Amino acid sequence: MQLPKHLKIAGGCSAAAIFGVLFGWVIFPTILKSQLKKEMTLSKKTDVRKMWEKIPFALDFKVYLFNYTNPDEVHKGALPIVKEIGPYHFEEWKEKVEVEEHDDTDTIDYKRRDTFIFNKMLSGPGLTGEEVIVLPNVFMMGIISKVYIEKPAMLNMIGKAINSIYGNPTSIFSSVNVMDLLFRGTIINCNQNEFAPKAVCTALKKEGADKLIYEPNNQYRFSLFGKRNGTVDSQVVTVKRGMKNVMDVGKVVALDGKTEQDIWRDQCNELIGTDGTVFPPFLTEFDRLESFSTELCRTFKPWYQKKTSYNGIKTNRYIANIGDLANDPELQCYCDEPSSCPPKGLMNMAKCMGVQMFASLPHFYGCEQNIINNVKGLNPDVNEHEIVIDFEPITGTPMVAKQRVQLSMQLLKTDKIELCKNLPDVISPLFWIEEGIALNKTFVNMLKHQLFLPKRIVGVVRWLLVSSGLLGLLACLVFHFKDNIMRFAVSDPVAATKVNPEAEQKDNSILEPAKIEI
Repeated sequence: MQLPKHLKIAGGCSAAAIFGVLFGWVIFPTILKSQLKKEMTLSKKTDVRKMWEKIPFALDFKVYLFNYTNPDEVHKGALPIVKEIGPYHFEEWKEKVEVEEHDDTDTIDYKRRDTFIFNKMLSGPGLTGEEVIVLPNVFMMGIISKVYIEKPAMLNMIGKAINSIYGNPTSIFSSVNVMDLLFRGTIINCNQNEFAPKAVCTALKKEGADKLIYEPNNQYRFSLFGKRNGTVDSQVVTVKRGMKNVMDVGKVVALDGKTEQDIWRDQCNELIGTDGTVFPPFLTEFDRLESFSTELCRTFKPWYQKKTSYNGIKTNRYIANIGDLANDPELQCYCDEPSSCPPKGLMNMAKCMGVQMFASLPHFYGCEQNIINNVKGLNPDVNEHEIVIDFEPITGTPMVAKQRVQLSMQLLKTDKIELCKNLPDVISPLFWIEEGIALNKTFVNMLKHQLFLPKRIVGVVRWLLVSSGLLGLLACLVFHFKDNIMRFAVSDPVAATKVNPEAEQKDNSILEPAKIEI
């Protein structure tokens, strides 16, 4: 028996609604997730791999230096007064080289090459990089602090070596050209014949090969970033490709072939987290991200803060800090023992960097108040000094990132070094950096067109299918049952009541007043 036309239409509408539900909420998300799993791996065929291997745009690398305005007073024991100078803005071009894949372990080995180009236009007003600022001599103070902790009996010899190398300095502070300090290098005169300076310079050549630039006549140059600029880092990093499990993409599994460090204690030596340039997809606000910093030799675990947006794309904001090493059981292994941990917000980088420096957030943001009070001129601010990353959660792409860290040194007070006899013995800032990224319109539009436009189209289509299917089904049902509906609409549901005139008259007589006979 052939069905009426309107019932056929009803069947089609039902099918459209069911298809809208299945396609919009089941099939398409499954296809999207499956496709993303393929595209987010470090396979040679993916765009993610190309961007991971060589970022096609420059990152922002900003350096802020602290100029000491009262060095003479500090030498006599006064608290330092500083003035921030910056930013000195550099374009940072990142590239991974000597890439080698291992199919059996689903891993990639690589080395890093970073190139810095000064951008005067984006630097602070009037800054050229040729300014001369006053701050503690980083190299001199670093040697003194290292020997003071590791071999205090050699402090007298170190004092003699410093006098020879620096020509009998009268202060641990030095006036230095900014670009010399950052990249070109400041001279360390190792052309000496006395035993003390020769011993120190020999040790420097052995232990500081990756930090110093060597010139003829035993002249060394020391800078903060010069050795990194345009050179291939010797460290080999091994990470997961994520082809077997996309949630492992970018995870660091070895450094120089070793599956854990031998710097800290216990679990702090474990290599946990990605290399910071790629993250797993499908992030939720309940996920705790993990990123391993090779510069700071430790894992950071940013936590979710709130929902945000970037150029119309919904993002999740994560924040991070150095932590409270003394009171957080997970972080105490970064110290020799809990009692030796630095105050909240500080981390001693001696074992990682080879010299006693303290990492913190800029201006000691998040540190104990007495640490901030020991240096005048600091203004910690959550908006300027916090570590912030905004992730697009579906792909795990960092849309905006501001990774900030400050390095400080202790103005060490010791009677065994003439220059250090009256120092205030406080932790004092040297500089802080902000390594930032904000995806430009090209990549934002690419993400919108490849991911969010199809999602939006499917979102509209699925609701059109469901709503039009249900409306069409309802219309067909109304048409099919129209006769019943009409009969129901015109019929009187309350039975009519007939009135008997006689009964009415009889009833009315009762109401007549009774006649009274006299």
